[in-house]
Amino acid sequence: MYKMTFRVLALLAMILMTSLQAEAKRYELKSGIVEYKISGGGSMMGFATKSEGSGKLYFTDYGNLELREQTEKQTTMGRTTTTHSLSKIDHGTLYIVENDEKVIYKKDIESLKKMGKEGKDLTAMGKKMMQEMGGKKVGTGKVLGYPCEIWELMGSKIWLYKGIPLKSEANVMGIKHTEVATKAKFNVTIPKEKFKLPDYPVKTFNQMIQQQMQDAQKSSPKPAAHTPPAQPQV
Repeated sequence: MYKMTFRVLALLAMILMTSLQAEAKRYELKSGIVEYKISGGGSMMGFATKSEGSGKLYFTDYGNLELREQTEKQTTMGRTTTTHSLSKIDHGTLYIVENDEKVIYKKDIESLKKMGKEGKDLTAMGKKMMQEMGGKKVGTGKVLGYPCEIWELMGSKIWLYKGIPLKSEANVMGIKHTEVATKAKFNVTIPKEKFKLPDYPVKTFNQMIQQQMQDAQKSSPKPAAHTPPAQPQV
């Protein structure tokens, strides 16, 4: 649960702070490769949990084409599970890969596409949206020697270098989760195959929601049949 919540928060911060339109620049740098170390742990409902893993970010065209990949191991009560997550932004369309289901869900971010077409300052708009949701800039710092703005939103912090996330911290339901860049290379040539997704069928987010509702209905217990009381014998 906390990993899914963190993913949602991270994607939210990423989308709010950057644009998804080709005419605008999501990042101030043309391309880059960033490697991350993932760590976390804590206690949930009295059970100790620990997580560790790694991640990679590839982007080009100032972030309008981007791929994020993570592999994470979580250990709870001696049992270890491994998750692999993959997401991609391709000029205004967000793709999320679900390896367990072997399917890809996609969603067009129409509002941000519109802002990009209108030529608005999307970096400023993103910061304004963050502030309206209770987010705020809380300071500055450095990651790998790069100067970063530190923003806080919904209990999470993110370190941004020219719009690029180099570090993030979250504390959800007593579980801490940290991602920090260990290597970063910018303005480099990135092969096209780095942005390739698995050959899974593609569905929309609406189809995903409909499927979840159908699955919930199937799994919900059916009401017991009503049996009328027996009539007395005359």
